[in-house]
Amino acid sequence: MVQFNTRANEILLKLVYYGPGLSGKTTNLQALHALCQDQQRGEMFSVNTQEDRTLFFDLLPINLGYIYGNAIHLQIYTVPGQVQYDASRRVVLGGADGVVFVADSAEAKMQDNVDSLSNLYHNLNANRLNIKQIPFVLQYNKRDLPDAMPVGVMNRRLNFRNVPYFEAVANRGTGVMDTFLAITRETVSATFKKYHLDKKIKDFDEMLNLIDTNIRSNMRELQQGTESLAQPESTILRHSNVSIADLVPGKVVDASDLLEDALKSNMETARLYSELKQVKDTLEQKNTEMSQLYTQLERANQDNLKTRRYLEGVIQGVGEAIISFSSDGKILTWNLAAENMFGYTRAEIVGQTMQALTPASRTWEIAQAINLIGQGEPIRDMKTTRLKKGGAEFPVSITYAPVRGADDRILAFSALMRDMGEHKELERKLVDSQSQSGAGRVLPAMLTALSARLAPIVVQSRLLQESAMDPGQATQAQKILNAADSMQALMRPLNLLLNPPSLRLEPTQLNRLVLEAQKRIETEAAASGVALDASLDPTAPDSHIDAEQMREAILGLLRNAVFSAAKAPVKRARVATRRVGEVMQLAVQDSGPLFSDEAQATAFDIASIKDLDSMGLAVAAAVVRQHGGRVTMRSQEGSGNTIMVEIPLGPLGTASQTDKAD
Repeated sequence: MVQFNTRANEILLKLVYYGPGLSGKTTNLQALHALCQDQQRGEMFSVNTQEDRTLFFDLLPINLGYIYGNAIHLQIYTVPGQVQYDASRRVVLGGADGVVFVADSAEAKMQDNVDSLSNLYHNLNANRLNIKQIPFVLQYNKRDLPDAMPVGVMNRRLNFRNVPYFEAVANRGTGVMDTFLAITRETVSATFKKYHLDKKIKDFDEMLNLIDTNIRSNMRELQQGTESLAQPESTILRHSNVSIADLVPGKVVDASDLLEDALKSNMETARLYSELKQVKDTLEQKNTEMSQLYTQLERANQDNLKTRRYLEGVIQGVGEAIISFSSDGKILTWNLAAENMFGYTRAEIVGQTMQALTPASRTWEIAQAINLIGQGEPIRDMKTTRLKKGGAEFPVSITYAPVRGADDRILAFSALMRDMGEHKELERKLVDSQSQSGAGRVLPAMLTALSARLAPIVVQSRLLQESAMDPGQATQAQKILNAADSMQALMRPLNLLLNPPSLRLEPTQLNRLVLEAQKRIETEAAASGVALDASLDPTAPDSHIDAEQMREAILGLLRNAVFSAAKAPVKRARVATRRVGEVMQLAVQDSGPLFSDEAQATAFDIASIKDLDSMGLAVAAAVVRQHGGRVTMRSQEGSGNTIMVEIPLGPLGTASQTDKAD
């Protein structure tokens, strides 16, 4: 079934090549794979028997590029033609947007063609598809056989809809392209008309012609005299025996259900694998482009650095202090003589204001100097005093001048200072608070970017682990996955605190989130010797919450409870849920040392975070408050520490639709 991604203007269409066994369906896909340019095709994916005969399906992804603002992607499948694999054909045919029937031209195969066409009719009906309405073309393959039946005879027996038909010799590539162009055009046209997308296009026929042009321009030309096309490399998932030893005892297992589930799982795996490979190729291309841009930027930086070093060398060699500053008094440059005179290094003072060098009784001098220079009045050898690092006042002589740009506009101001005294002490250094605050501002963005870059690693590691043929390779993939998961687990609470995402509310069982968090913390609890148990309300209804954020909040509360209980002689932690009116309550209790009144008042503040273990309370409080709930703490002798979370059942404080109906 056609899939739309409106955000990216992408359309995904499913085409299925159908026909009797050995009619050339897989050969058609292999020929298309060989004809496609590398950037337009994905990797061919097959689910085969050990004899390399199509058992379940073949899959070939092809990208048609952007057509009038829409990126059109094709997922092309074949089905097994053998009679015994009817269930496989039915499942693969589900959701098809267009069908190519590949008929064998041999006279002895005519009845097989008729039976397969009838089978197509029944399997389309089983998938709620109509053979008289779905985009459909015929291909009469193996026209080079000596007993090939006349096309007219085959048309009378098979072409009941009078649809386009093509003669082909698929293993040489003959007729493959024409068949593919026809079914693609028919499917795109039918899809656009069905969903009224054609009304947004001024010249719809021109768009269909553009599809033909794009396909032909991205296909290789066949060499004359080619006897047969080389088979492309493909990712093969072979059929293996299925054990029922691990199935739930007493449950009746239906073989057709197992086959259907396995097929759907394999089809989704193949689709995701091909998409992942395309994403990987795109990322590699982007990485190459970024490397080129970085090289250009580095070259420009080197040129700028040479110019800057030359000018700095001139300024640094002057015996007097030369300071430039902006119209708001902020210091821009600072030479070596200024460093020796005032005791400040460049890193310490650049970015500070000139007031830092001026006694309180003379702060008006800076504004007066800026005003006079702006009016064109020069200031030379002004006798005054300034402050060294540490506050010692000393006499100086200052000459102010404007710094002009190419358009003669004043960009900044310069001050040339001479030390009129003999005090040259060096005192303490200032802390560069501005750089620290800058790091704090950029940290959320860095965490977000790091999470985004870890996500493909996690997905690819899981795929590698699932498809690994070698146990050693599977172990390595698991190690990579564990490392990536560990990094994401560390970053999630920081992201929730520093860069909280918008809530994605949906009906969710709070008990399920508690059990998931409990399972994740069990190993840590066992390592600390803490007994962790749960008492969950079995009648608890769904709450409108963001499942991912709330799971992280509960995990933080449980981790804090385990950390606290580990410090006590009796190491025990407990989590419970219950419904009170229109509110779900979640209580987490531990036997750890009691919190003081002052500690309770600040327990959920970010400022109280001392380490990763204590971060959980601040994360939980932030998530709960964002959901319109509240969190409180109570420490009492005999019962330990109890944290109570209250969350409205409905979205942000309103009752859920189910509760209102009740």
